[in-house]
Amino acid sequence: MMTLKDLKGQKLGIPVTLPPFDPEKDVTNAPDYNRPECWLTLPDHFSRERQPVDVFWVYPTILSDDTTYLMDITDPGLREKAEWTIVEQASIFDGQANIYAPYYRQNNVKINPVMLTAARPIFDLGQQDLIRAFDYFLKNINRGERPIILAAHSQGSVRVVELSKAGELLTGSEDSLKKLIAAYTIGYSITQEDLDINPLMRICENAEDTGCFITYNSISDEKNKEREAPTIIPGTFVVNPLTWKTDNEYAPASSNIEAAFFRHEHPETPNRYKNFAAAQVVGSDLILTDISHPEELPATSVTFPKGVYHMYDYAIFYGNLRANVADRISSYFKKDNSG
Repeated sequence: MMTLKDLKGQKLGIPVTLPPFDPEKDVTNAPDYNRPECWLTLPDHFSRERQPVDVFWVYPTILSDDTTYLMDITDPGLREKAEWTIVEQASIFDGQANIYAPYYRQNNVKINPVMLTAARPIFDLGQQDLIRAFDYFLKNINRGERPIILAAHSQGSVRVVELSKAGELLTGSEDSLKKLIAAYTIGYSITQEDLDINPLMRICENAEDTGCFITYNSISDEKNKEREAPTIIPGTFVVNPLTWKTDNEYAPASSNIEAAFFRHEHPETPNRYKNFAAAQVVGSDLILTDISHPEELPATSVTFPKGVYHMYDYAIFYGNLRANVADRISSYFKKDNSG
């Protein structure tokens, strides 16, 4: 098994390498989850009412400079970016669940392509953070009093899937799994091979299924576009967020409740569009067509080129995601009361 020392002096990163890795200077301090400052705070415009459900949110990649391997959780700029993911994405839970999100030592985006292979020891530092954060959350915040939703995007989803495969985050036993309403691991892939590693993991089959995982990656209908989408692993399951099924049924734009695109200038009033796009599962992809406002889907990085809608996986289906959270919570409590 590789260690951090084995990586010393290596230049890691795709498509551009970072400077040679030095574990003595490139490994940032581990968070202490007993300290409130090691947890994300919620923007003032979110509901403060106590809800009967807890969400454990793992934010996507926000670190993208040319020198840093791991997030320094004390960096004000990165903390602000992490908080923005609550506004843009995790706000689907606002007013429906209590949102808890730890800061963690995530990877620079440039080593994301090798975080499960050549850079695994670096990736594992963030995994250890999340294990400790979730343990603290269970013992000191949740205390077994409320069911839990796991939610993430992109690198966050990679981490939740990998931890779940290892039996962490409620997937270690049937008893602990009973506390899971659902896991929204959006913007990444889950294959049959993953489920074989941990048979307690399974894919959601309908809008009210509980104790299951939801995954999809949004792209255009351009031929072979999936080859440009780094988060799509061939053979992945895909849950269509307009039908909540894994079949290839075409879901028209009329079933898209509302897309919501947030702006820093006016975070409380995102640009909202009803019937924004149609969606259909095709192979390993969620193909979008009939997009009413394509100008809201610009390509923002070389990692996710035009037609790869990864950055907008939550925004495009915002209304359907909010409605589905309510459906799964309701379904969970009905099952719980009937049992």
